[in-house]
Amino acid sequence: MSKERWLQCLGSTLWPSFLAAAVASVVFFAAIDPETLRVQTFPGLELSRMAGYTIGFFMFWAVGLFASGLTYVLSGGDNRRHE
Repeated sequence: MSKERWLQCLGSTLWPSFLAAAVASVVFFAAIDPETLRVQTFPGLELSRMAGYTIGFFMFWAVGLFASGLTYVLSGGDNRRHE
């Protein structure tokens, strides 16, 4: 795979997953407070509210990246013909 094609693949998976994570974080954290979530799920763990937002964002990004990567692979990936 050429460097240009690799960068295109990277951009076409990272960017949409980043945007999806941003939207998912806004929607999720508009309804759920990370501090309340931490107390209910991991009461012994000391995390700030900001750490909760950060962890949530990266979890949403990981899910989006997996979905984008899977879409790339199932669409033929680098084996597609470009005309």
